[in-house]
Amino acid sequence: MSAVMEDAPGAVRETALARERRAVRAAAARRLLAAAPDCAAALDWDALAEAPHWLALPQPALARFARRVGAVLCAPAVKLWIDGPRIAAARAALGDDFLQALLDEADVPVVDAGGRARQESAERLPALLQAGGAGVLLASLPHGPLRRAAAAVLGPAVELALTPALAHTLVARTQALAAAGGAAHPNEADR
Repeated sequence: MSAVMEDAPGAVRETALARERRAVRAAAARRLLAAAPDCAAALDWDALAEAPHWLALPQPALARFARRVGAVLCAPAVKLWIDGPRIAAARAALGDDFLQALLDEADVPVVDAGGRARQESAERLPALLQAGGAGVLLASLPHGPLRRAAAAVLGPAVELALTPALAHTLVARTQALAAAGGAAHPNEADR
């Protein structure tokens, strides 16, 4: 077997990954240009190469992903809820499988999210989770034009004092819970 043939699976894999990165970069560019043309004008292809996959999600899936990240941020409070309306609102906002995976999680990080999720009404819950998740997603981006443009895409966000590393941990935890709940990737169809 030639060395070229032995490298083919790796080369094919690298080509597929490069194609996926270009697709994410192009989708993120379209999204940012539509939502924040002034901010997007300051971006170049290198900055877009740093765009996370979630920035290329269609709006309904991005909103759901932000709500899920917000739920992970507020997990200690969510686990204390006992009232039916708030639990029903969380199920509708997050999906049954994701909420169950979150509630079943034994090791919940305690991050100060301002304690608002504990007292929030069922009607305001989806907006609170989405704003908290948007805050985490923004904190995961470096300061600069990409973050400013992403802020326009995400909408209202809770300003959080999170390190990028902690924000990335919360995003990764959300993705793991989505996978455990049956949604392997955050771009699942918004139900």
